[in-house]
Amino acid sequence: MADGGETRQTLDESLILYLRSWGLKDFFDEASYYEWQRTTLSSQDLQALQLLVERRQGGENEEADIQFYDLLAKPPLLPVLYSQRFDYFLKIGALLSPRLSSAEQVLDFGCGVGILTCFFAQQHPGVQFLGLDRSARSIEMAQAEARKRLLPNVEFRVTRGSILPSDGLYDCILSTQALLQSEQEPGLPSVKWQTFERDKDSGRQEKLEDRTGLNIRLDAILHALSPGGRLICFEKTWNLGRRIFFQRALSRRGLSLVVDPAPCSYRELGEWRIDGPLYEASRDEAAGSSVWNEAPYQNEGETLYRCVGTRARRMGEELGTSQPQETVRGYHAIYGSWYFRVGVWEEALAWGWIETDSGFSGLVLASHGERLIIVQLLENVRNLQESEFEEFLNNGWGQYVQDSPHDFMPGYENHVPSTQGMYEALPQKIIQQEATFSDGHGKEMHIEVGVTKTLHYLYWANTYDQRQLVLMDATGKEMLHEYYQESLESAQGYA
Repeated sequence: MADGGETRQTLDESLILYLRSWGLKDFFDEASYYEWQRTTLSSQDLQALQLLVERRQGGENEEADIQFYDLLAKPPLLPVLYSQRFDYFLKIGALLSPRLSSAEQVLDFGCGVGILTCFFAQQHPGVQFLGLDRSARSIEMAQAEARKRLLPNVEFRVTRGSILPSDGLYDCILSTQALLQSEQEPGLPSVKWQTFERDKDSGRQEKLEDRTGLNIRLDAILHALSPGGRLICFEKTWNLGRRIFFQRALSRRGLSLVVDPAPCSYRELGEWRIDGPLYEASRDEAAGSSVWNEAPYQNEGETLYRCVGTRARRMGEELGTSQPQETVRGYHAIYGSWYFRVGVWEEALAWGWIETDSGFSGLVLASHGERLIIVQLLENVRNLQESEFEEFLNNGWGQYVQDSPHDFMPGYENHVPSTQGMYEALPQKIIQQEATFSDGHGKEMHIEVGVTKTLHYLYWANTYDQRQLVLMDATGKEMLHEYYQESLESAQGYA
C-alpha cells in the first residue's frame, strides 16, 4: 500500500485529482475529445502532430519518435494529447503504486513528462526516484513539474539507448511501454497454424531482440538492477507472439516471476483495450513464486455471439433438434407469449434461443466450455418481471428490427484464440475446400470451408495466433464459399 495506508478507492481518488492537476481530462467518446482538441490546439500544432505521427511508424523510427514526444511536451499540447491516456494512467498508476512502498531507490525508465513518476514520488516520500527518458523536452517538463510540486525525492535525466546512470544500483526498476517500442512487430510465430506452441530457436529470439532493440534497452536497465531487486514492466504484449517473445527475453536473462502477471484493461476515448500483462520479476530465484505462461489468455464470455432474425430462427431450429433442452416461458403485453430455450449441441456449442409471438427471434451461442454463462442467462430470464423483458431483449440483441435485413449476418462468428478449440470440437467435419500458404520463414496461413453435421463453417488461422470461425445454416453456405474465394485472393502474399 502507499505510504499512509491508502485504500484502493482513496488511491484512485488521489490519482484522478492528480491527473486533473496536469490539465488532463477524461473523455468517454472520441467525438467530444476531438472537438476539444480542435478548439484547443492551433492548426500549426495539429499539422506538426500529424506529420510526426506518420513519420514515427509505431515507435520504429527512433528520431521521429523522439521528436514526437518532444512536441507532446509543449504546454499547449501536453494536456490535450495525454488526456487520451487518462484512464491508462489511472489504472497503471493504481497497479504500480502499492508495489513501491518497500523500495528505497526506484528507476523509472521511459518516464516521459513524469506524470506517473511525480505521482509515485508524492505517494512515497521516503523513496528516491530517478526518471529517465530520451526526449529532452519531456525531461525539462518533468523537472519543472517536480519543482512546482515540491518533490525533493525525484530527479529526471535525459538518456539514450544503453547509456544509463552509473551512480549506483536500484532495488526497483519501472518501465511502462518503453522497452518494446516496435508496435507492429508480431513477435514469435507458432510452429504451425494448428497450434499456439513456439519452438525453442534461440537464434530467432536473438535476431528479433536485436531487430527491435529490446536487447539493448533490457540489458541496460538490468545492469542497473541490484542483485535482489525487482523489475516491474508493462508493455504492449497482449498479443501472444509478442508476449512469448518478451517473456523469453526476461527469462533468458535470469529473471523469475515474483507474482503472476496481471493483464490490465483501460479505456482510450471510450474504446476498451486489454494490454500488458504487468510483470514483476527478480533475478533472486528464491523470490520466484510463479511460472512463465505461454498459453493464450481467455476472457470470460469471449466466445459469446448473438444474432437475430431469420438467421437466428434457422440456426436455432438446427441446433435444438438433437439435445435435451430447458425452456422458460412468459408473456409480455407488446411481444405476446415468448419462450427462451437453452441446450448443448454435440458437446461443441452451448446455445440460447428466444422466440416471441410478435416475430422476434434471437440466438446466443458460446463454446461448450462457456456453457455455464448460457445457463446463468436462463436463470436470469426465469426471474424476469414483465416490465424487464423488453430491456432484456434490447440489452441482449439490440433494438428489435424486422427479420429480413439480418439474412446476411453470420449465425456465429468469432476471432479469438479460443476459437481454435471450438473448431476442433465441431462434429462430423467434412472439408470441402482448403488451402495453406507459407513464406518459408515461419509465416503460415490456413483457410478451409466445409460442413459440420447440419451446419456449414469457415475456419481461418495463421501462425501469429489469429483465428476466425464462422458458422451458418444451409442458406448461408454460398456466402461462406464466396468469402473463402476472396480470402484466397488476399492470401497470395504468403506464397
